[in-house]
Amino acid sequence: MIALSAVVALLAASCGSRLSDEQLASANGPSGPASPNGTPTASTTPGNGANGPMFGTLPAPCGKAPAGGVKAVNGVKGVTADSIKIGVISDKAGAVKVPTASVEESVKAFVEYCNDLGGIDGRKLELSTYDAQLTAGDKAATQACNDGLFALVGTGVVQDDKMAQVLIDCDLLNVAGYTATGAASLSKLSVTPVPNPFLKLNVAPGQWIAKQYPDAVKKAAMLASDIPVAALQRDRVVEGYTKAAGFDFTYQKTTQIFQTTYSGEVAEMRSKGIEYVSMVSATSETNKLLKDMKTAGWRPEVIDLGQQYYDSELLTEPGAEGAYVQTNTLPFEEADQVPALKQYLDAYAKVGSKIKPTSLGVQSFSAGLLFATAAKAASESDTGLTRDELFSQLKKITKWDGGGLHFTTSPGTNEGAPCFLYLRVKDGKFVREFPKKVGTFECGTADQIVDVSAAVK
Repeated sequence: MIALSAVVALLAASCGSRLSDEQLASANGPSGPASPNGTPTASTTPGNGANGPMFGTLPAPCGKAPAGGVKAVNGVKGVTADSIKIGVISDKAGAVKVPTASVEESVKAFVEYCNDLGGIDGRKLELSTYDAQLTAGDKAATQACNDGLFALVGTGVVQDDKMAQVLIDCDLLNVAGYTATGAASLSKLSVTPVPNPFLKLNVAPGQWIAKQYPDAVKKAAMLASDIPVAALQRDRVVEGYTKAAGFDFTYQKTTQIFQTTYSGEVAEMRSKGIEYVSMVSATSETNKLLKDMKTAGWRPEVIDLGQQYYDSELLTEPGAEGAYVQTNTLPFEEADQVPALKQYLDAYAKVGSKIKPTSLGVQSFSAGLLFATAAKAASESDTGLTRDELFSQLKKITKWDGGGLHFTTSPGTNEGAPCFLYLRVKDGKFVREFPKKVGTFECGTADQIVDVSAAVK
């Protein structure tokens, strides 16, 4: 549920002050947040494979030019004989922490990693960065269009609907780290390593919860902050879980973006006999809800929280104890057993940022690998490295896990995967709950990706 992790950043739109690096560094991540979804091969070790450098299980797509060289191209924006100009757009402004803060830094890490290996067939990557400032994605996209980029790589913007049409109008391909809105996720020029097709929803997590707590899901509550992205995500989940997981949401509430107390909501849920609670909001706001629950001496059987809550801030609230935290990323605590994730962290460390790596940041790194894989194939094709050939090569990639950074997806067809991982807060820490095996995700069948278009019309 990528939109869940994007909501916090959107909440900052009401305040315009820029966070310092120190503030961002202290705000983001548990002991380190999760990487994107991955079921890596434990026997794979970072470094060189039999045929050259590896990134996890993926033959590194970056390197020097082949012995015979590559086809020269003329008149392609952002491409010269020895360079490729790319850009990344992310949100970097706001008075509360922004989950997209490590997106730019992760793309910088990828560029440095790739260039250290020789670039893409010898062409070094040149990176331009843009700040969407939460509400100015269209302006950032316009600037990127005017800067003669070959492509955007790793971009992640909360209100990405504001820039989707701008990129289409200037024919700028967006190999995004993630998409948050329908306009971006369904854009004809957007490809992402972990697709989030807005008109469909992965209901596998809800079905698992329903199996564990069949009675609780019949008395379910869903709260969401009063902003469009949060409301749409709430509606998608309610539609999908009701249709395919047997949930009965007997309490739904739109809350203020910032509230002093949630005691009223707690009293209402308690009176209705609610046994399952989920919320789409900032971690700070959900912590207030959990605190008010604890103060009132009331607790539902299930507290089910989305990906954004894999965050050390949640652990500061005693009321979070026992809460489920769904993530489509592997926890950083498992990095020593996940080669690709360790390589990502090593590359990120070289950037020297004070901002901690995040789940969305790892997806942006995976987007870099995805771009490089397709760009290498395009570069070595009869056509050469052009935007059209790059797009063609991207559409051919229907099995992708970033070398073990996340579970296998189909970027080329923009299809979601019925996979999930649940952590649980135990003794003030995030602990793997299901599936139990380190480095794995639970993956189901295609019918667990259901149509929720009725909820977002």
